[in-house]
Amino acid sequence: MKVLSIPSSGKLGLIVAYKSRFGNCRRTWVSPRNERTPARQQMRGKFARFAPAWARVLTQEQRDAWNVAGPKVQSKKRLASGPLTGQQLFQGLNSARACIGHGGILLWPPAEVVFDVNPIAGLTLTNGEGGVRLLLRVSGPVLEDIMVFGQAPCSAGRSKRRNVAYLGLLPAPKDGLSDITDLYVARYGEPRPGMKVFIVTRQQKDGWEGDALETSGIVPENPAGQQAAAAPTLTLIPYMHKGCTTDAHQTIAPPIPGAQWGGKPGMPGGEAAQSASGGSDGADGGSGAPG
Repeated sequence: MKVLSIPSSGKLGLIVAYKSRFGNCRRTWVSPRNERTPARQQMRGKFARFAPAWARVLTQEQRDAWNVAGPKVQSKKRLASGPLTGQQLFQGLNSARACIGHGGILLWPPAEVVFDVNPIAGLTLTNGEGGVRLLLRVSGPVLEDIMVFGQAPCSAGRSKRRNVAYLGLLPAPKDGLSDITDLYVARYGEPRPGMKVFIVTRQQKDGWEGDALETSGIVPENPAGQQAAAAPTLTLIPYMHKGCTTDAHQTIAPPIPGAQWGGKPGMPGGEAAQSASGGSDGADGGSGAPG
């Protein structure tokens, strides 16, 4: 619900304030569902390992170094950015490194990294005999780890992505193309033709992350040969009367008990029915009465 108030963000009691494209809004707080997916459980375990490390692993000299480096870093913008504490910077950098598989703990704060331009130039989707392929075009050398995020296939008419999930690190490019098909399919399955795919990449080094770069594409239709092969062909002809019951009685003669369909060999169906029912001028000379 849109409201007239000063800009605000976050939860206060049972009310959640947020900013949308329509202005300042508020909604009723709803307890989120705790989805215990393997990826979430893994990151929760890693984050829980860094929390006690601040007090049990680091020395006082190391904590002082983090406390000096923390306030120099501004938090990500939500409503207004602000400085981090030393512990927040410690857990943030170590959690980012753990997400991409780097072991160990940063005991001392690393120098802040200034990233070059992200070398990802766009997303190319192909659809051939081997199925749908997702290829990221790489326009320059890859100097740092590049994290790849993706969203489930959505409608082609959507112009804005929603939440994305971490898929993995960018595979080594070949001839200027990096194949991320296996990363995407392992998470969401193969996208259908006509669906839109959003991919986000982000550079990372020593836990520092660069700006997110978004790219998207629409899955092309199947090749003409595959479409023809995929079209089912009806090989059995269903012999079924599709009219009403009255029409069926008018077009099909009712069966005669004891008669064989088609009558005797060489005899028309009507004569066979007459003969079987004891009709006139039968083959044996008549009505069956003694001569």
